Amino acid sequence: MPPKPVRAAGSPILTLFVRLAILAVTISTAAAAPSFTQILGQPTDHSITVSVRSDTAVELYFEFGVATAVYKAQTPAVTPAADPFAKGFYVAQVVLPGLAPDTQYFYRMQYRAAGSADPFVPGTENGFHTQRQPGSSFVFCIQGDSHPERANNMFNSALYQQTLAAVAAEHPDFYLTSGDDFSVDTLQPPYTSANVTGRYTLQLPYFDILGRNSALFLTNGNHEEASLANLNLPPDANNSNQVPIWAQNARNTYYAQPAPTDAATGTFYTGNTTSVPGIGILRDYYSWQWGDALFAVIDPYWTSPAQVDTGLGGNNDTVTSKTNDLWQVTHGDAQYLWLKQTLEQSKAKWKFVFAHHVLGTQRGGVEVAPDFEWGGSSKNGANDFAKQRPTWTAPIHKLFVDNHVTIFFQAHDHIFVHQQLDGVTYQSLPNPADNTYTAFNSTAYKTGEQFPNAGYTKITVGPADVKVDYIREFLPKDEKPPKLVSGMNQFSYTITSPKITRVANAASESTAGIAPNSWVEINGTGLAPAGDSRIWKSTEIVKNQLPTQLDSVAVTVNGKPAYVYYISPTQINVLTPPDAIAGSVNIQVTVSGAQSNVFTVPAATATPSFFVLQGGPYIAATHANGSLLGPTTLYPGASTPAKPGETIVLYGNGFGPTATPVAAGSATQSGSLAQPPAITIGGTPAAVQFAGLVSAGLYQFNVVVPANAPDGDLPVQAAVNGQTTQSGTSIAVQH
Repeated sequence: MPPKPVRAAGSPILTLFVRLAILAVTISTAAAAPSFTQILGQPTDHSITVSVRSDTAVELYFEFGVATAVYKAQTPAVTPAADPFAKGFYVAQVVLPGLAPDTQYFYRMQYRAAGSADPFVPGTENGFHTQRQPGSSFVFCIQGDSHPERANNMFNSALYQQTLAAVAAEHPDFYLTSGDDFSVDTLQPPYTSANVTGRYTLQLPYFDILGRNSALFLTNGNHEEASLANLNLPPDANNSNQVPIWAQNARNTYYAQPAPTDAATGTFYTGNTTSVPGIGILRDYYSWQWGDALFAVIDPYWTSPAQVDTGLGGNNDTVTSKTNDLWQVTHGDAQYLWLKQTLEQSKAKWKFVFAHHVLGTQRGGVEVAPDFEWGGSSKNGANDFAKQRPTWTAPIHKLFVDNHVTIFFQAHDHIFVHQQLDGVTYQSLPNPADNTYTAFNSTAYKTGEQFPNAGYTKITVGPADVKVDYIREFLPKDEKPPKLVSGMNQFSYTITSPKITRVANAASESTAGIAPNSWVEINGTGLAPAGDSRIWKSTEIVKNQLPTQLDSVAVTVNGKPAYVYYISPTQINVLTPPDAIAGSVNIQVTVSGAQSNVFTVPAATATPSFFVLQGGPYIAATHANGSLLGPTTLYPGASTPAKPGETIVLYGNGFGPTATPVAAGSATQSGSLAQPPAITIGGTPAAVQFAGLVSAGLYQFNVVVPANAPDGDLPVQAAVNGQTTQSGTSIAVQH
């Protein structure tokens, strides 16, 4: 017998059965609600892709627009396909097309049960930004190895979620990983598609935290085991040679990654065009431009026939042991040529390159950059690059230097370290979830600022500078206020775009023009790192060649390197190349990979000038015995005037070519001028006994003071090719 109706005070009468029925429907509806992960990828100027994974069969579409909650466009409805790697899940990659460049968009998913006629249910609103235009400012963030398989020994789930939530609050346009986020190597044989794929699905709920609003870019690491060496293994009962196929397919299924042949992105990305049986396009190395920056992700694992680092099963001493000959570790001819062309052809102001690590193995940053195909040296120090890479024009680091790479980002070592080498910043990245807060492998780094885990690296890119911040994260129980707290900025640095405002003859200060093999003064702002002022050191003159770079500062004249003598934030002094220049020439300064404006100056075969002492008017001159020439008051006790009839020595700049051409950048230069100048002292012609180069860019003139020269400060002038030295220069004469 059913219970009697129960009257609730102030409410309709409902039977207990009805109440229970309503409750059951509510519980059933809640239980049936599907669970989704949504991760953005492949952003361009006209589209973006959403990778969706659901634990329920659904039909869905996305609606989007340029104002919050106003969606004027939508995608066609799709029914996600059954996950090919995990039973009970469904996956789709949905392209949002027809977007405008450099625009903020808002979007949300609408879904309902597959095959249902029920109304669609709206999801939460998220947002993204399409490709920024040059001149824009934006933020991107990057993490080092997350290693989710190393629970409480480098990875804490709560700390990882906290770090990714902090990144999401930064609203970066995109987020990059650095490899070792899907560590397959610790799985034990026999290998299966399910357990390899599980490493990739493990990250989905984590990346969902920020991936709904920031596009995700992946970098291949050594622990992923997605490599040519594993693909080349002979078939065995453990399915060893299937591991890289399963791993790469899982990556491409769950995370929309760039490819130069992708139908959705067109020609927006360049990269690997190799198609591998069982996989298709690898999508392991690629590049794109965003704002004023070029981004390039590289990978040595899918191109090295030898095992680069840790092998299957976490072994280094089995059939998959890593090679001891690191010349066998290679980015491959195709990837090298692509990288070379990408860097050379890019006009971007900033250039960022990303990899798991230098060569994909070893420890350290600039410490190992000189090695093997990265720097050209073998383990014994011999430069074997030409022999080992005969078709390559230069080692990878030299490509970076020549093409003004701003920052090279790497991980693998589980530590934050900021370094520089030849003007290129090498930035090692910290773990995002290490609750031991350790500075792993710190002894491998001999230079630079280093800090322990955990946290993320934030990069703010603008038209004038790039700012890098290391933001720390701690579990609440591990904070130690006020010094160690989550969100603290542990370390920052800024790379500023230098600006040239003036180029002049270094002797006369004239801006009327420069000449080959002459000393030039460059003025401006940000011409060297803050506080960095110095001249070259004798140790920097190698094999009698003058340095083309001091610290991170380099200068080009019509694209050819000049020889840098002095640097400071506001002034640089260089010797121009001896190559013939005429008309207008372009001067450009590079500081820490950042390039200045191109400054155009007039040029001629000769722009003669005299060096002067203490700003003038007295010419830099000596007596024949080498003692200083000048009034006795100029350098008391050291300088004395010239006498009529005496042979004196004058020093100048920019007097043109010698009869025998000089070797470019040679520290020792000599030779007579092809056409000696006509020199007058006090308006009277003076006999020139010698006119030519005596050292790098320094011209010497042995001149006889006219016998009838009067006492006093007498004006001196030299003329060559119709050009004359600056006015207002003189020597002191006294009988």
